[in-house]
Amino acid sequence: MKAKLDRLASRVLSRLGLGLDFSVDLRESFFSEITPTLYMGARPSRERVQELKGAGVTHVVSCLMEDDRQKMSFLEEDFHHLFVGVHDGMHEDITGAFSEVFDFAAATTARDRKAKLFVHCEVGVSRSATLVIASLMKAEELSFFDAVSLVRSKRFQVLPNIGFASQLQRLEHELQPQLVTSTPSSLARYLRQICNAPVEIEVLESALQRHHYDAPAALRMIFGGEIPRVVQGVRS
Repeated sequence: MKAKLDRLASRVLSRLGLGLDFSVDLRESFFSEITPTLYMGARPSRERVQELKGAGVTHVVSCLMEDDRQKMSFLEEDFHHLFVGVHDGMHEDITGAFSEVFDFAAATTARDRKAKLFVHCEVGVSRSATLVIASLMKAEELSFFDAVSLVRSKRFQVLPNIGFASQLQRLEHELQPQLVTSTPSSLARYLRQICNAPVEIEVLESALQRHHYDAPAALRMIFGGEIPRVVQGVRS
């Protein structure tokens, strides 16, 4: 089992383009409380349903590959459940899921102010984090960088892939257009301060503006077509 989990963690990190060895952390923390009514984390098994119920969770969003939809149907026995099919890749469009999750979360609290929502993906690092960050940006009127900082303070392994980060920056511009001219942008700060992009933040910001806040395109321009593997997250 340990070897299987190690391989899973390695695959996840490889997809994110990371070189960090924090696989133990990915396994140890099944789910984390972000706010009193919002949790996020890894894919739950049937055996862990009681842990979620014990925390008071009433609603669950599963963000996994479409092939996993039927595998997660057991959650409907105990929770209100929304399945969102998304691949964790830097070129995947996750923005279509934002409105679904916003509406699901709003309906959750409308029915019961004490309701609690759990958002999960495979290991609780990128896809679920992106949806939780987007939800906080919408509900709390936070910038992308402030929202990701808040979530990482509760679950330090959180690290949306740079494609999802680009989409969160564009969401910030939609929700708070007055911040469009703010420099450095949230995305530039994320890439420099959290992902450790080995380039000055002013250079990052200039490239991001030229590429309409598409981080993969901007980084490829800066580094001659390759995105450095040292663009990686750090533990808080």
